[in-house]
Amino acid sequence: MLRCPRNGDGVLLHEAIQASLPQLKPWLVWVQKPLDAEGCEASLRQAASRFLARQELRYLIFDAGEETLLGSTGFHALDWRVPKAEIGYWIDTRHAGQGYVTEAVRALTEFGLNTLGLRRIEIRSDALNEPSHAVARRLNYQLDGRLVRNTVAADDPTCLRDTLIFSRVA
Repeated sequence: MLRCPRNGDGVLLHEAIQASLPQLKPWLVWVQKPLDAEGCEASLRQAASRFLARQELRYLIFDAGEETLLGSTGFHALDWRVPKAEIGYWIDTRHAGQGYVTEAVRALTEFGLNTLGLRRIEIRSDALNEPSHAVARRLNYQLDGRLVRNTVAADDPTCLRDTLIFSRVA
């Protein structure tokens, strides 16, 4: 189940992030200084506002009964002129390896191309983040290129890293 954030989801988000910190820190800058539960709630309020304004479409990933928050995904870096977007995602590591991310990204890809009218969807990830690349490849995203030494490692600003860019186009 993918849905826009709602009031009260901050506690669930905070718990999922805390349970996954060691696995998320190598890849995500925002995890280096994780928010407390109140900060997560405020962040989700901002996400819901940006969602309504069509600036960013962030979704929370829940199990089918909407009882367990599994992770987060969404369309970022939206450019409605093209139109294009980037899909980002992460999973609570207690639920990793069960296909939830692939299922969520598949649904977003189909929604983006078939309903929102996106002409290009990208997945960008650290060149060392193999699980992220595997999702892109499973969903037939094409590797467009490698940006060499274009960013710093999320968990070590003294270490330069490469970024892989995968895409699906309509």
